[in-house]
Amino acid sequence: MCGIAGVWRKRDPIGSGDLSDVARMMRALAHRGPDDHGNWNNARLALGHRRLTIIDPSPAAREPMLTASGNGVLCYNGEVYNFRALRKTLEAEGLTFRTVSDTEVVLQALHHWGPQKAVPLFDGMFSFAYFDARDGALWLARDRLGIKPLSVADTGECLLFASEDKAILACHDFARRIDTRELTLRLAWQSRDSSYSVFDGIERLPPAGLWKITGDGIEKRRFWHVLDVIETARIAKDKVSDAEHMATLERLLEESVELHCIADASLATACSGGVDSGLITALAKRFRPELHGYVIDQKLGRSEASDAERTGRHVGVGLRRVPFDRNRFLELWPRAVWHL
Repeated sequence: MCGIAGVWRKRDPIGSGDLSDVARMMRALAHRGPDDHGNWNNARLALGHRRLTIIDPSPAAREPMLTASGNGVLCYNGEVYNFRALRKTLEAEGLTFRTVSDTEVVLQALHHWGPQKAVPLFDGMFSFAYFDARDGALWLARDRLGIKPLSVADTGECLLFASEDKAILACHDFARRIDTRELTLRLAWQSRDSSYSVFDGIERLPPAGLWKITGDGIEKRRFWHVLDVIETARIAKDKVSDAEHMATLERLLEESVELHCIADASLATACSGGVDSGLITALAKRFRPELHGYVIDQKLGRSEASDAERTGRHVGVGLRRVPFDRNRFLELWPRAVWHL
């Protein structure tokens, strides 16, 4: 988890107030990236980044990251799990790399292939801001399922964007108002997808959103839709046995967990004792032998800690209990609301 923030000026050049706003946004996102921070700006765009180091902890992998020519700039949150395969393809096409990070692979892919070709090739969870100085376009993107957030606000004079609403709310002249309609819908439905904000004037890039911002305005498009990948004809004629389906599912799960285990940092699982988290913990142990897990040991109703520890013993993963009672709940409630 990292934090990205930026200001795009529509007409006037970037000024000291914009740089101050980026600094405010960076402070609001400090919890997302405690390891490093950086910023970059030109006449129209100012970017800020908070880094949580997962792959390649070297200073060369810090962000915002620029291409060797300086014509491409990337501010990126998340991870593209197939970055090693993409890197091999890019190297075969003559590109060279100065880091072993997935960030540089994303940057090189965007700059070499263009966002419309590159982004559909990314297998992962991500959001990013990419600026291409060759045509002066800013690109904002979000992964297929909207796992990584990206909030946007159009003030008329500029476009503000950040990993969380609270960063935009921190900007000096941004009006802080609740969108009562959205709040009503959330209370009525109990949940909404991540495309909507409860704050007036803030919207979210939708899942699979790919926006191109230029002096002419914003082109909003989506690079993927779930219905595009469902093969209805094949499903209708499916004669595959249940055993074959289960074998395929197990293979896909194992491949996915293996990709998720690529990291230069220590990894852990949240294991509740249920089927899903137990299965992921068991698979992750194959690829990260040093893996450990955490379980909430709640004193409010039934605790799952014993079930989780039984799972841990079965797969050889030590679990660490995190005590949680009514007082701890009330103590953490304001912080939980702040991080929504």
